[in-house]
Amino acid sequence: MTHAHGRSTGLPISRATMAGAATALALLLSATALAQPAGGGRIGGQSQPPAGQELPVDDTSVEQAPAPNARRIYVSDPAHFAVLTQLFTIDGDKGKLLGMSDTGFVPNTVVASDGSFFGTASTVWSRLGHGKRTDYIEILDARTHNPIIDIELPKDPRFLVGTYPMMTTLTPDNKSLLFYQFSPSPAVGLVSLTDKKLVKMMDVPDCYHIFPSDNNNFFMHCRDGSMLKVTFKADGSAERKKTQVFHKEDEYLYNTPAYSAKAGRIVWPTYTGKTFQVDVTGNEAKFMPAFEAFSDEEKAQGWAPGGWQVVAYHRESDRVFLLADQRAKWTHKSPSRFVFVFEGKTGKRLNKIDLGHETDSIAVSQDKTPQLYALSSAQKTLFIHDAESGKEVSKVDRLGHSPLVINTSDM
Repeated sequence: MTHAHGRSTGLPISRATMAGAATALALLLSATALAQPAGGGRIGGQSQPPAGQELPVDDTSVEQAPAPNARRIYVSDPAHFAVLTQLFTIDGDKGKLLGMSDTGFVPNTVVASDGSFFGTASTVWSRLGHGKRTDYIEILDARTHNPIIDIELPKDPRFLVGTYPMMTTLTPDNKSLLFYQFSPSPAVGLVSLTDKKLVKMMDVPDCYHIFPSDNNNFFMHCRDGSMLKVTFKADGSAERKKTQVFHKEDEYLYNTPAYSAKAGRIVWPTYTGKTFQVDVTGNEAKFMPAFEAFSDEEKAQGWAPGGWQVVAYHRESDRVFLLADQRAKWTHKSPSRFVFVFEGKTGKRLNKIDLGHETDSIAVSQDKTPQLYALSSAQKTLFIHDAESGKEVSKVDRLGHSPLVINTSDM
């Protein structure tokens, strides 16, 4: 894969971009040569050496991105199911685009817990939209954006349904990657980033999403409303155990829950705003009391969550951020304008933030004074807000075709 890197950063650009630039440069030099006086002279205000003398060598350098911190943001643009897509790297402190990386069909992004690398599980075809399919894992250095690991996955195992963040994830030690397979049977792929290979597809029942609680355990959400605990070894052998059912069949959970591996906390709202939380510390699923984000009166007025990534969780303050608006039933994936803030332990509402713009996805940084990230697919813009006051502090625009998913590090 090639990797494009962004505006005026000095980072490497894609081979396709370089080819176009080389062609333009060749045409420019040809025109310059035709206009060049035989004994030297000035072209475009610049002194030119006499014929036969070499041009001076341009002293160029390749810059690196700054060291990643809790405000490093990765925005994925699946471009409405395009086969070639992009991942944007953003510095939240400066509100600046750092670079871009090429990705394939419905990519799933992962970020190391220490921010040292990021990567994607992706899919490409030999003839763009057809031909031989290749599923692969690509890991890139967070400063250079150069690939450091490339693993081809046999038998095309990726679940090509959408950019759901918790369908691909890393273990806390950043040494293993886990991804979900739907067909021909449900399974979780164990990839060793140390050995750079797929270890095994671990069979699971009809369960989805992957929440690693430590380096050898993860939880999944099952269709019957329970959680599945999977304990696995380095060779991929695994034991499975289901928990109690924790929600009813008609309590529809969003496919994009918030999860902090360091806190061991899953935050999972329903389409109506009822919010479930699961504590998986100690490798046991402990179900916290659910809370209602909206009163009956507010629900009657149409208040409900809406968007793609509708919930975020800040570990240190134990705060839940919920993207919502007044809406009709079954419009739960339409964007919203407001973020409601709750205390995680009690469900007490702490704040209501008017973002001032339609928003599809939200996230928060994990530093002491967190930023709130609000992504608008229609405006192709990431808005950066102060998470306490809600004030917009900066924004980064022109993010591809239809940016949809935000990834940050759980630093």
